Amino acid sequence: MESIWQYSLDKPWFFTNLSFLGALGVFLMLYALVLDKPIFKKLMLIAFSLFFYYKSSGPYLIIFISMIIVDYNVAILIEKIRSEIFKKVLLTISIILSLSFLLYFKYSGFFIINFNSIFNGDIDIPKLFLPIGISFYTFQSISYIVDVYNKQIDSTKKFIDYVFYMTFFPHLVAGPIVRARDFIYQIDFPLKINKVIFKESLFRIVLGLGKKLLIADYLAKYVDIVHSNPGDYSGLENLISMYAYSFQIYFDFSGYSDIAIGIALILGYNLKENFDHPYLAENITSFWRKWHMSLSSWLRDYLYIPMGGNRKGIFNTYLFLLITMTVGGFWHGAKWTFIIWGILHGIGLMVHKLVGKYNLTKMFSNKTINVFITFNFISILWVFFRSADTPAALASLNKIFFDTNLTQIIGFYMARKEVLLFLILSSAFIFLIHYLKPFIIKCYNKVPIYISVVLIIIFFQIIIQVKDNIVEPFIYFQF
Repeated sequence: MESIWQYSLDKPWFFTNLSFLGALGVFLMLYALVLDKPIFKKLMLIAFSLFFYYKSSGPYLIIFISMIIVDYNVAILIEKIRSEIFKKVLLTISIILSLSFLLYFKYSGFFIINFNSIFNGDIDIPKLFLPIGISFYTFQSISYIVDVYNKQIDSTKKFIDYVFYMTFFPHLVAGPIVRARDFIYQIDFPLKINKVIFKESLFRIVLGLGKKLLIADYLAKYVDIVHSNPGDYSGLENLISMYAYSFQIYFDFSGYSDIAIGIALILGYNLKENFDHPYLAENITSFWRKWHMSLSSWLRDYLYIPMGGNRKGIFNTYLFLLITMTVGGFWHGAKWTFIIWGILHGIGLMVHKLVGKYNLTKMFSNKTINVFITFNFISILWVFFRSADTPAALASLNKIFFDTNLTQIIGFYMARKEVLLFLILSSAFIFLIHYLKPFIIKCYNKVPIYISVVLIIIFFQIIIQVKDNIVEPFIYFQF
């Protein structure tokens, strides 16, 4: 029998593990006993959060705890010191320290590979484990210190509260990126769990599990097959893979966000929404206001605006956009494909601003056409995001643009009808759910709580029966 203290760096603990769901159930029963005891509740949540991270990253928990201790004290010092110079020095040290861990574990291999390639070097490439969630909690830590420095929030005087904020396990390993200004005040004033909140939390958790296990993981199988060697597959197969991945990454990441929001709710805390029907966006700017909103708003507030935003002329505005999106791409991973993906999104934002500046938007006044163009542009760029390397991405795109024969769809249907079925169901969910959502919520709210619990248990059982034995890790775990 596996020890409760055993961890695996190859197979981290995550929300879709049955062992996690079982542990969460036991934890919630114990948690219910201390709801009216704030200190015990905080300590219990912190303990479970640290245990959750330990099960995901083992000894790398030490790095996380070290960062928490340093930033807590730096924030207090920034408030106490009167000298602006020393405040800036402390802020700089804190940011450099936080980024140093991220740069070392995530990007050192990338820099060494490129150095060796350019200068014919022979520096050994270290084999490093990427601590789960380091990109997310690094950005979370930086936002806290910067907000304290800018006097947008007061530093947290209770160490236990800052630990609670940083370690809160629902968002710890894959977001959303939670800012102190949106969360810390909730620690002492949590939601009072009632029937409405309980029903909503269960719905969000099961919805997220369904998105991940029933849709994303199935589509991933086909995407993985094609991207193992895209040049060996036809243009149509690459095209279908492109759309399949667009749906896979949405259902995977929005599913995680749904589970995180649902678990946080059942614990009495609100996390902000991370998605707002992004594939219904009519342009690339709107897409980034709807997709991974915690990251896009973070990049805007802590990178784009501090650089100058749109306050330093047209040229600089476009330059800052390009830099911001390039950083956003590089944040996702230490590969040129992510950098290219970010640059192309930056160029897309620049083009959209130019179209707006010269009042050319009248040429694109049809909402359906705008959504179609935007979705396809985003889907094409996802090819870079998914591909193993740049040549593989270019091979896939070459097949899509120059070797696609739509008449092969009949043969594809005969061979892989399930893939097409899942694509149709995914399309219906994404492009129609926005219109059906109010009706579904209205009906769900009218259902008595005991019936809704029974329905959710049945749906959860269906998920367990239908899901594949091998559950894929959440895509954003690697970031």
